[in-house]
Amino acid sequence: MTWHVKYFPLLALFVIAFSQGCDPSTSDSVVQTNEETDSSAIVINVPDGFELEELYVPSDHNMGTWVSLAEDDQGRMYAGDQHGHIYMFKIPKIGEKLDSTQVDSIEAQIGHAHGMLWAHNSLYVSVNKKWTDTTEVGSGIYRLFDQNGNGNPDELHMLLRLEGQGEHGPHSFILGPMGKKIYFIAGNHTDVPKELANNSRLPNVWKEDNLLPSYVDARGHATDREAPGGWICSMDADGDGLELIAAGFRNAFDIGMNDQWELFAFDADMEWDFGMPWYRPIRICHAVSGAEFGWRTGTGKWPTYYPDALPSVIDLGQGSPTAVLMTGNLKFPQKYRHGMFVADWSFGTLYFIDLVPDGGSYRGTKEEFLSGIPFPLTDVIAGRDGHMYIATGGRDLESHFYRLRYVGNDESTIPGRETRETVLFRQIRRELETLHDGPKPVAVEKAWEHLDHQDRFVRYAARIALEHQPVKEWEKKVMEESIPVKTISGIIALSRMGNKRSRDAMLRKLITVDWANLSESQTLDKLRAYELILHRMSSPGVKMTAEVVADVQKIFPSESNAVNREASEILIYLEDEEATRQALHLMIQHTDANTTLEVAMLDDEVSSRHERYGKVVKEVIANMPPAEAIFYAVRLSHAEKGWTDGMREQYFQWFFDVMGAKGGMSFKAFMENIRIAALEHVPKQQREHYQELSGVFSPTEELANLPKPKGPGDAYNMSDIGKILRENLKKEYQGSIEDGRRAFEAALCSSCHRMGAEGGISGPDLSQINTRFKQRDIVSAIFQPSDAISDQYAFTLFTLKSGEKKAGRIFSEDDDKVIIMPNPYSSTIKEEILMADVVEQGPSPISPMPPGLLNPLNKQEIADLFAYLLSGADEDYFYYGGTKGLEDEVSD
Repeated sequence: MTWHVKYFPLLALFVIAFSQGCDPSTSDSVVQTNEETDSSAIVINVPDGFELEELYVPSDHNMGTWVSLAEDDQGRMYAGDQHGHIYMFKIPKIGEKLDSTQVDSIEAQIGHAHGMLWAHNSLYVSVNKKWTDTTEVGSGIYRLFDQNGNGNPDELHMLLRLEGQGEHGPHSFILGPMGKKIYFIAGNHTDVPKELANNSRLPNVWKEDNLLPSYVDARGHATDREAPGGWICSMDADGDGLELIAAGFRNAFDIGMNDQWELFAFDADMEWDFGMPWYRPIRICHAVSGAEFGWRTGTGKWPTYYPDALPSVIDLGQGSPTAVLMTGNLKFPQKYRHGMFVADWSFGTLYFIDLVPDGGSYRGTKEEFLSGIPFPLTDVIAGRDGHMYIATGGRDLESHFYRLRYVGNDESTIPGRETRETVLFRQIRRELETLHDGPKPVAVEKAWEHLDHQDRFVRYAARIALEHQPVKEWEKKVMEESIPVKTISGIIALSRMGNKRSRDAMLRKLITVDWANLSESQTLDKLRAYELILHRMSSPGVKMTAEVVADVQKIFPSESNAVNREASEILIYLEDEEATRQALHLMIQHTDANTTLEVAMLDDEVSSRHERYGKVVKEVIANMPPAEAIFYAVRLSHAEKGWTDGMREQYFQWFFDVMGAKGGMSFKAFMENIRIAALEHVPKQQREHYQELSGVFSPTEELANLPKPKGPGDAYNMSDIGKILRENLKKEYQGSIEDGRRAFEAALCSSCHRMGAEGGISGPDLSQINTRFKQRDIVSAIFQPSDAISDQYAFTLFTLKSGEKKAGRIFSEDDDKVIIMPNPYSSTIKEEILMADVVEQGPSPISPMPPGLLNPLNKQEIADLFAYLLSGADEDYFYYGGTKGLEDEVSD
């Protein structure tokens, strides 16, 4: 069923807005005169048997954009504006809507709430706001009380100060088993507080644990973020008893617990890495005690087969995870009783994930439950009445508040999911997890028994339990163990917790584990054990190195791509010359075979609904980078030995050839950084030759080659644009998609923004501009880009002792210096600033997007540009003779 709405093409907004003859300097009035038109331009697909009610539009009443919800025990709802106040109101009765007079700000002076929870007769708030010298309530966990008894929280206590802010900062809460513990999650730009680092179920020995150096993101994202990434903790009601539960997330925004009190998180992908071997899709993670999920910055993300990390329950494809809602408190049909709802902000989709017990963990199946255009989901909670309450908005978008009720009569039941095995394995895993909080009697014996358990989650829990015990109690057992899997697990634990003096003994013990007795996954575990020893305990002497090389050479090359990856990394690290030749051969082989990324992609249903994004994905897939080959290109960039001139010719020619592929927004810049690093290992007298052979990715050169505006232009204002669109952008519009693409490039849009699989990387992707954003938001973004700047694209402003000001996106930062990218048109231009010269540092209030970009265009070019944008570069749109975009009415 489709929610009954009236749909207006984006053009209607411009026509109505600018027909008011308003002053372009007062764009707020433009927005305010068109609230009803904007609100009606939403299409939501509601499942049969459910009824969706729009209860309130907070952005219509200057109440911001709501990103968090909570309900107290009196039926009062709390809603947090991303950058403003916390509001409260009584939930309206069925069939009624909220009136603005019924919505109040809470009395406590607190806001910027990314997450809220009502528990223990108080409101817990996760504040996401940078601390400055004048900040009174910055990032942290707060508890609010109604001290004066008027039903409005007025007193606040900070339970935990946090360093971190923005879209990867502090996030959300849930209440744990029996309503005692509170669980909290933070993104990877939130430092782990000392209170947690010193009391962690994941032993606090986390490192990057990549044998060869990683390349940070070519666009400067998260370049200074180190292990352990995003994290989950628990605490008592008063904030005491802090304990770190799990880590290694990128930016999981929310968490939930099922009816077995098992904890789950919905983690984010890095969409700029799309098509690269280190790309990981959005995914559900079973956050067991001591879990590590292996997020590392840049190319350093761990593959899911590493034994010192855990895999996902299910990968969902691409998106922007926000809310998680377990289904136990919803009055929904039985088919939804044993799973979780997860919200994707980017593509306006609420998925149901059916959680099926699988060994000591779960496996998941995905169902698209609720979707809309635009429908930027921010939070979803279960009300005490059993209905689902939904907030949309975020990033200063128009915000809506909905209620979803089940009104059908489905009384069907579902069979039990548990088996003897799943019950037993979960019981064993939980018993082992009781040993994750420090030394305990008989812990070594209990852990040792299960180091070779058939279930990965049980085996992982056993190793973590072992690592919490004094090394002297189990180091000898590792060296005396005869069972291969126990030996490997024990050595992994010892490499993390032991002393460097044991390095050679550990390597010798590992060599005795015969490859012939190992499965593929066990082979990968042994290779990982080698990597951890070498990374954490440094390279051994010449004789020991030769023995390790000889052992790894026995299985390289292999029929397994994963085995080849890990074996080549070890051998290149140990400077084995033959490995350089073999790795180059594999790079060429996988390029010829176009061995691409094997990860979850958006399915046909989502792609067909989001035609523009589906088109982008299809374009990338059609020209997908050879991900497996890129892996070897990265590894070979570190190889100093084993090269011949002929091999280098092949290697550097490959860079020139692969640049024709299409990947995520960081693809080309990543490849350029890898190429530059590889050139450092070339003899100086040959560098110029290989530099020329491999080609140079130059954004500034690409900029110079863009088509020039035809003109003549003008100093346009918003009213001018409205008139141009009314006169030139009609159903009889005669322009072509090629005209639109040319205008997109001539206005320099393509230098910073993507449309489909083409374009720049320093600004937001515009391919889905009409699916993610309401019409009024697009207008505001075009003419007032500095009003709402995403963390991902914002510049940082530095004021120097000399009085000079410098702005740019931070590429890397340490105690001594910061490297910025000051030119939005080129990620290869960098500038170093000494921190000793900096007197002030903060977000730049000015968007990198310059004003007046439309001014060089003539009226027809402006019409061509907007047709191109509004169609999503889709030649089936009505502007180009197709039928898309003509509908006025959406019905059941």
